[in-house]
Amino acid sequence: MKVRWHPAWIFGLLALLLRVAWIIYRWHSNGPALEYPDEQLHWDLARNLIEQGDLISTDGRLAARMPLYPLFLALFAASSDAGVLLARLAQACCGAATTIIAWHFMRSATNRRGANITAGLICFDPFGVFFTNLLLTEVLFTLLGVSLTACAWRLATSPGRPGWAPLGLAVLGPLCVLTRPSALLWIPALWVLLLFITADRRRTLGQLLIAPVMFVALMLPWGLRNQATLGNPAWLSTNGGVTLYDAQGPQADGNSDQSFLGDMPELEQLDEVTRDHTLRDLALEEMRRDPWRVAALAGRKFLRTWNLVPNVSEHSHGASAVASAVYTAAVLLGALIGLIRALAARVRPHQLMFWRLSPGTRSLHALLWLPVIYFALLHCIYIGSLRYRVPLMPFLAAAAATAILTPAPRRV
Repeated sequence: MKVRWHPAWIFGLLALLLRVAWIIYRWHSNGPALEYPDEQLHWDLARNLIEQGDLISTDGRLAARMPLYPLFLALFAASSDAGVLLARLAQACCGAATTIIAWHFMRSATNRRGANITAGLICFDPFGVFFTNLLLTEVLFTLLGVSLTACAWRLATSPGRPGWAPLGLAVLGPLCVLTRPSALLWIPALWVLLLFITADRRRTLGQLLIAPVMFVALMLPWGLRNQATLGNPAWLSTNGGVTLYDAQGPQADGNSDQSFLGDMPELEQLDEVTRDHTLRDLALEEMRRDPWRVAALAGRKFLRTWNLVPNVSEHSHGASAVASAVYTAAVLLGALIGLIRALAARVRPHQLMFWRLSPGTRSLHALLWLPVIYFALLHCIYIGSLRYRVPLMPFLAAAAATAILTPAPRRV
């Protein structure tokens, strides 16, 4: 008897194999070595949780990062160097899960062809593969963000039978923030957007009421823990001030370089909360002093975030640069064409039959472009880096899939 594999699982398996192959390749060359300071910090937080019973960095900071990703790594931290490999393999599974969820999301939003294109683009995303081997938040945050958007679409299009979507939306929102504090304003913006695109606003509003309640409930333990240990809830960690000063201080050039901390010995006597607030205030003062510089830096950061090739010199040429440029350009172009098609459906549709898409496509694009625009603008203020667009590429891949769809996606 011939077994027929579901397309979602085929793409998921391909994504898993690609990512595992890359992890094994890098393991043979580098072993458990961690390439970036943030990787080492995340791993130290996880190891210290296992060994000391608290999320504390090696330099004594208690809220250096949001807790969810270090908690994820703590599942593997007891295994020492082998735990690094296990964590990377777990991230490969997260990448495969993202592909599968994106397939089902786009199958419900468009059709099988749209789902296949989206899953294929996510599966072969060179940055999605590359970051699987790094102990950074990108892979986990991508999974959470795509899952959150899939729940939002289900709630908007099927308010009468949303299934687990309201609960998923309520839980995944705070989990995104507990992974990356930069997601804080995206979550309520998504709630508001749902009320504009839903087919039944009153019913959707009732189902959304659980979301802010769950948000507070899941964020509260982190705030209470910080209040007890630091004397301040530090809801978004104590890293925001350092990051803003890195992005807007007098030394800022669009890149991240925190060597300035070594030139500010006055910070050494401050506790981590006071240091965070001090650097934030200094950064805001610098921004108020020269708003034109803020605008100039914003342009540089935007270009760094959306550069077609990696900003790091070792990857900015050769095969990796070509793969990056081709993939990024294709997805961005496809996403823009898909957006134009969706918008064109509003303008004299009887004259634009080839371009005609249903109102549901405009709603879909609103959901897909919301995080892209939000994070693009946010990182024009904070540090601009290619890594911050990695979780956005699945949304652009989904938008690109609508560029070549023939049947009109379902109406909202």
